[in-house]
Amino acid sequence: MGSSKKLAISMPSENYKAVVDIGSNSVRLVIYNGPGRAPISICNEKVLCGLGRDMTGDGRLNPDAAADAIATLTRFRRILDEYGRPPVHAIATAAVREAKDGKKFVTAISSLGFDVNIISGAEEAKLAALGVVSFEPGATGLVGDMGGGSLELVALDMGEIGQTTSLPIGPFNVMRAAREDITAAKKMIEKELDSAKFLTNDAYDKLYAVGGAWRAIARIHMRLRSYPLSVLHHYEMTTQQAIEICDLVSRQSRRSLEDIPGIPRRRIDTLPFASLVMRSVLKRAAAKKVVVSSGGVREGLLYQDLAKRERKQDPLIAACRFFAERLAPAPDYGEAVAAVIAPLFADDDPAAKRMREATSILIDIGAYFHPDRRAHQAFDAALSAPFVGVSHEERVAAALALFRRHQGRTAAPPDEQAMALLSWDAQQKAMRLGLALRFVAALAPKLSAPLQHCRLELEESGRLIFRAPADRKVLMGETPRKRFASLAAAFEADPVEIYED
Repeated sequence: MGSSKKLAISMPSENYKAVVDIGSNSVRLVIYNGPGRAPISICNEKVLCGLGRDMTGDGRLNPDAAADAIATLTRFRRILDEYGRPPVHAIATAAVREAKDGKKFVTAISSLGFDVNIISGAEEAKLAALGVVSFEPGATGLVGDMGGGSLELVALDMGEIGQTTSLPIGPFNVMRAAREDITAAKKMIEKELDSAKFLTNDAYDKLYAVGGAWRAIARIHMRLRSYPLSVLHHYEMTTQQAIEICDLVSRQSRRSLEDIPGIPRRRIDTLPFASLVMRSVLKRAAAKKVVVSSGGVREGLLYQDLAKRERKQDPLIAACRFFAERLAPAPDYGEAVAAVIAPLFADDDPAAKRMREATSILIDIGAYFHPDRRAHQAFDAALSAPFVGVSHEERVAAALALFRRHQGRTAAPPDEQAMALLSWDAQQKAMRLGLALRFVAALAPKLSAPLQHCRLELEESGRLIFRAPADRKVLMGETPRKRFASLAAAFEADPVEIYED
């Protein structure tokens, strides 16, 4: 028997935030949880409605696409209701703002309970840049956000937004205007880019690539080179590599692109035109590399809501603390361990110091798994958790250190291919960090208080000293002493214990 009775709401809304993004190609719902400075997507629903595809001759939204969008948004409304109606940002971008009946479409959506903001090209550019900054603190370079209808370009200098522009060269607009002719598309793209006067040679070291089409191009490149990590955020290509993959994609037939796993069929015909745009932007900017960013307009909306003091927080550290609070028995233990080992790594530069702190916080995220699997669980978590503000090499180094924390010096890492991303020197540093964590974890397992006033020091004379109050000597049993000796050997030093009254 059917029933109209409403399902009971079982999820509290205070820990959730949501964004409904009505784009030219996709209509998407993203629900976030986690720390405000490092929000984590826990629900990411996307339907490729194609609002900007096949618009009517008089500039109106395709009726079938609009109907698909409304059906999708009706479903999203129900999902949000079951989440307890968390705060929602609802935005519409190029297709809706350009369509003659865009406002009428938004009015229809309002009956579902969505207060939709049709954002301008300038707003979209700013939000895309803020999304990149939220994931890459201090980002410097050129942000390129490739949507279905438009391309937003933004200059960034140490996280500060400079010049911006919004150009109507999203793949749908290019396909429509050029009638899918590649030569005509190239001319249109170049003409529009002429208006971006700040897009000059040698002005930008990096192009931060945002948007589904450009991310799909990067994903193709990852697969072609059998890249060992699946995380797309902060995937890097040299400019030459990016141009080569753009040339490859722009020359492929639809059938060839369909053979590539993981690429949505309804996005396939846009990829050659998105590739042409990326290639032209790279040629003009002469950027040295492309960095893929998972931060974009949606994340920019959340970042914009934060207080200034929250924006100053490190998103990596915030995310590590969040994971430790949920996966470790004593969430503050990692930071206590970090204080003990800090003197041992006194020569670290700020980037290495930051990664050491982050890795230390994660010291016990494998604690609730079977002892035989803790090392693998910690390793996999570091490789695949949705951390931001961290390069792929830094991810692998953290994963290796956490593996060594559990398995010691000699065990083979679970993923030798991932190790290829690290130099031998970087692997040695990760090993030493892991062994330092391993020693302290044996000395005072999951106990922060006994670690006060304890420290590890490396002397130029070749002594590795563990210095602690006299009453901690009783904690130095057989296992901690063996691990201390192993740590000293990794530094080619002699282990020395000093206990002071």
